[in-house]
Amino acid sequence: MHSIRTLAGLKLRPVAMAMLVVATWAAILSLPTGCSSPDKPVKVFEDVTLSSGLGGYVGMTYGVAWGDFDGDGLPDLYVTNHLNEAKLFRNMGKGRFVDVTRDFFVSGDVGGDKHGAAWADFDNDGRLDLVQLTGAKEGVGSELKRLFLNRGTKFEEVAESAGVSNPYGRTRMPLWVDLNHDGRLDLFQGAEIRFDDRLPPFAFLQQDGRFVEAPEALKFASKSVPFCIVTELNNNAHPELVCRVAGKGINRTAQVFDTSKLPARELDLLPVTAFEDIVAGDFDNDGAIDLFLARKNPSGPVAFGRPGSNEIITDILINEADVGKTVGFSFRSAGRVSFRVASVHPAGALTAERIHIGQQGWHPDGLNFPLSPETAKVVGTASYQPGVQAGLYVGLTSPDKWQVFVSGARDIVPGGKAKFHQVAVKVISTEPITDLAATGESSKAEEAPQRLFMNRGGKLIEEGDKRGINKKTIAAVNVVAGDFNNDMLLDLFVLASGDVGKQENLLLLNRGDGYFDTVLMAGGAAGPRSGVGDSVTAVDFDGDGFLDLLVTTGGSMGRSLGLPSEGGAYYLYRNVGNANHWLEIDLEGTASNRDGIGARVNVTAGGVTQVRIQDGGIHHRGQNHSRLHFGLGKNTQVEKVSIQWPSGTVQELSGVGADQRMRIKEPAK
Repeated sequence: MHSIRTLAGLKLRPVAMAMLVVATWAAILSLPTGCSSPDKPVKVFEDVTLSSGLGGYVGMTYGVAWGDFDGDGLPDLYVTNHLNEAKLFRNMGKGRFVDVTRDFFVSGDVGGDKHGAAWADFDNDGRLDLVQLTGAKEGVGSELKRLFLNRGTKFEEVAESAGVSNPYGRTRMPLWVDLNHDGRLDLFQGAEIRFDDRLPPFAFLQQDGRFVEAPEALKFASKSVPFCIVTELNNNAHPELVCRVAGKGINRTAQVFDTSKLPARELDLLPVTAFEDIVAGDFDNDGAIDLFLARKNPSGPVAFGRPGSNEIITDILINEADVGKTVGFSFRSAGRVSFRVASVHPAGALTAERIHIGQQGWHPDGLNFPLSPETAKVVGTASYQPGVQAGLYVGLTSPDKWQVFVSGARDIVPGGKAKFHQVAVKVISTEPITDLAATGESSKAEEAPQRLFMNRGGKLIEEGDKRGINKKTIAAVNVVAGDFNNDMLLDLFVLASGDVGKQENLLLLNRGDGYFDTVLMAGGAAGPRSGVGDSVTAVDFDGDGFLDLLVTTGGSMGRSLGLPSEGGAYYLYRNVGNANHWLEIDLEGTASNRDGIGARVNVTAGGVTQVRIQDGGIHHRGQNHSRLHFGLGKNTQVEKVSIQWPSGTVQELSGVGADQRMRIKEPAK
């Protein structure tokens, strides 16, 4: 039986803080909800990061993977941390997690250039195994991928013997799916193009306990396919894959594959529209799966992040063709200013001798230096010829206005795989920083309209604007769908961030009339501005029947790597709940793969049928907990549960009570 949580019953806070939170939200909830209030004021989440045991990490991230590795019914957490060591957190119950990495992994197995990871019981032994993808030494080298076999007391790394080490793959996000419908999970390794002529495989089919390369299974239009998701779009009892494709010279941004037989047949369903992440769900409860595309625009030569009112992060990128241009930024602050400079690319190219301060161009002692209006010889900027003399130029051009220029030059713009010069500058002032602006090249707005494609008889029709998802425009980098208020309608939570600076997250509550309401402060999960948005995942970590969220903000790829991502962290948002009921379902396949990936589950309560596809929880950079969650509103009884298993078996249950967690096993044929 679940407990109803109220605002007065907020846990894990000091009494005074709880009183303040309740008073604040009581004031918010008293606001009018008509046109005068653009955002709907609803308290949905509270930040429990510190009390959960996940609050100690600061730095790079690359998504997370939720899975119950020890079989106790509680979802555990694996975090890759990109270039830092990965960690495994065991869910101890009562909202607490403990780092057990050293108990289960060999130290050398959790390092390296780690990207996406995903749990699945690929050998059907009842224990979740883990795949961890890696890079390929800046796209020109090699690094072994990892497959961890769950032995109960330890994880044994078996990628090479299993046939999926794929050393030359510049891999990004994995996907477990039964491509050839033999009841065994196969493996897709999402990847980006290398900078040489090697063509590592994407797909591996499981045969006799090993995996074999299957280059013909999925015919991609590009050599860059960073991730795919599993869903069902044409109601043919077999899952579809929706894959992000990228690269020059291709006329599409996504490919949709019908996997009813191999080679998979491509379906022409999505128009060309760039996106960062994609989530599938039946947003209008009509039985057909719709698609939401999270989108942002690329940043310009000058990209900004604003972690706080007294702090900025600027990333300046000069391509080979723009070496002769003046690129920089200016800002105002009356306080003492500290600069921290990093030569992102080429590493180490920008030394203190290449930093010129004031009109006379004196050099600081290092790449970190304080300045103020009282600092001698700080007024003005040294003269230079862009493209000839490389360096960073800093000066005070009015009593409180600072000017920063970056000059690229042929001697430090490298050839090879990438011809550009990139410099990151962090500025912290004792007074507020205002009037931040790009110089020479205007900065570009990274905010973009999101796309919502509604499924109309197997055709995807874009209806985003008319359904309210763009009432507030953001730069979206990741997204999850879930019934966050258990009202029988799928909602959306969108992680917002620019390339070098986090933005306020977006919670869109499904109103049920075809429209989504934008929720004030993302319902309590707006998040801080530090770090760079990386991933969001959904999980009921405390088992109360309400979906919680984990947000990671150490995005560390491309322009995000370095100064922007070093302020990253995990943020665990607990759903405060309400009086609505729920049902959660774990699937156990027999003839189908044990995880039931590819199954379609219908739950009917109060005359309303909701649909979930068991997709393994995978989306870009993250794995939601794969347990299927259904909000039931005021219904205390479920009229029917229907499962269409990947094997073709259809299983039905009736008279199921609400507020319980069920494990449904596929019946033997």
